[in-house]
Amino acid sequence: MAVSKEEVRKIADLARLRLDEAETGRMTRDMNEILDYVDKLNEVDTENVSPLSWLEGKRTPMQDDRVVRFDNTGQALKNAPRSEGRFFIVPRVIE
Repeated sequence: MAVSKEEVRKIADLARLRLDEAETGRMTRDMNEILDYVDKLNEVDTENVSPLSWLEGKRTPMQDDRVVRFDNTGQALKNAPRSEGRFFIVPRVIE
């Protein structure tokens, strides 16, 4: 499975990245190399390997939930494509 330059441009647009033609070419090449590597990993025989074997016998450390006041709403909204007052404006996803 290969990624085209057009797909890279769409991904960059979704991520709100501006890529020039050279960067688009480099990103396309890099993404295709990553996908080629994943394809190679899919060829490895993992029949007798237990899933997440490195986690066996380990416990997840827990910590108490605590309320923390967040006073930097303006900074959080600074990168939002649309906002109103102290709220994010998001596209409707349910008709």
